[in-house]
Amino acid sequence: MSTGVDDTRFVAARGTRLVRDGRPYAVSGANYWQAMNLGMAAGPSSDRARVVRDLAALAAHGVNMVRILAASEGSQYGAQPDRMCPVLMPAPGEYDEDVFAGLDWFLAQLPRHNMTAVVTLANYWTWSGGAAQLVSWATDTRIPYPEQWDPLRQERVGGDYQTYLDYTNRFYSDPTIYSTTQQWYRDHIRAVATRRNTATGVQYRDDPSIMAWELMNEPQVLGAAQGGEQQLARWIDESAQLVRALAPRQLVTTGAESKNGRRWFEAMHRSPHITLASCHFWPLNWGYYDSADPTSTSVDYAIAKMHAFVDDNALWARDAGKPTVLFEYGMMRDNWGPFAGLAGYSPRAPVTHRNRFFAAVAARVAALVAQGAFAGTAFWAYAGVARPPPAPTTELTWTGDPPHEPPGWNSVYDADADTLAILSQFASAIGAAPPLEGPS
Repeated sequence: MSTGVDDTRFVAARGTRLVRDGRPYAVSGANYWQAMNLGMAAGPSSDRARVVRDLAALAAHGVNMVRILAASEGSQYGAQPDRMCPVLMPAPGEYDEDVFAGLDWFLAQLPRHNMTAVVTLANYWTWSGGAAQLVSWATDTRIPYPEQWDPLRQERVGGDYQTYLDYTNRFYSDPTIYSTTQQWYRDHIRAVATRRNTATGVQYRDDPSIMAWELMNEPQVLGAAQGGEQQLARWIDESAQLVRALAPRQLVTTGAESKNGRRWFEAMHRSPHITLASCHFWPLNWGYYDSADPTSTSVDYAIAKMHAFVDDNALWARDAGKPTVLFEYGMMRDNWGPFAGLAGYSPRAPVTHRNRFFAAVAARVAALVAQGAFAGTAFWAYAGVARPPPAPTTELTWTGDPPHEPPGWNSVYDADADTLAILSQFASAIGAAPPLEGPS
């Protein structure tokens, strides 16, 4: 049955390029994971007035895509540590309609700004519940949380990172629970892709504002004992095939960081049902940047590593015949002198190194876009008008930093004029479309 929507309104892949409305479409994106909760009509996370201001500001700086979550799982209102709440799925197969309606409302705002969305269907990390929550439900065991930010003690506390990885990887590697975790996950895919938006009356799968579906935020590689490439490639192929069957006019991407070299890039993108490649770059997390070094040495090294990383991913994506987007990159504020230690999370801290890094990302990716070798970027993450709390609190702040991280760590604010100017220049360089006129 016809939906009355022209197929050319959907973003499509043409070799290593993206197209929309018969024209090249390059991504100037922002991560805005908070969308679903901020879009709620009421409740502790609701802030539609903020969303309206944030989207207008992003559009004014050439942002034409936002990457958002359509998945959060677990107990409500803080019964689990470091969780966004309220959650979309408080128990397997059960949905909080108020949260879903928040996502409806948010998606309905995007055409007013000529924006699209990449919609993430699961998360590897615990701050939204994620794959570990499904393993916990399936095994009736407690999640062995990794080291996370304690907002009251103002320090990192918690357990062993590898123990958490081994536990969470059971989501797609443990044959004793695979059928259970995958049934819940696939039911969720169906629930989201086929949902009829209460604000527009259009099913999500028929909405050209949804550029792509992302299988999971940052699925991690598996060791040989867990089935390795074959098991993860199986999960990606099965999941992407279902998404493509339900929503054939929208792109499908993995959510992969693509940080483990060519072999793993190929394993995570070889499925014919994956139509858009994914990569992320985190210089601090990966040991390429020392936030306490005020000299140019550390940031220059991070930029050099970024150049090599995006060039490699462009090459691998070209050989796979698929477009690729740098869906996450970020850097914290200057963290030395009067802004050493915790002061580096303050919105008053300068962004000298961040701006150098963002400008370098913009220049490199814009050059690759011009060659048809890359499809764009999305910075992490937009906080807009939000600010960290003035004193330690367990209340969620909904900045650009998820609740397991210090508020203000990687947030870009509406007042970060120089950073936003870099994004504007990037959007202009890649030919991102200006916003359409529309109701506020």
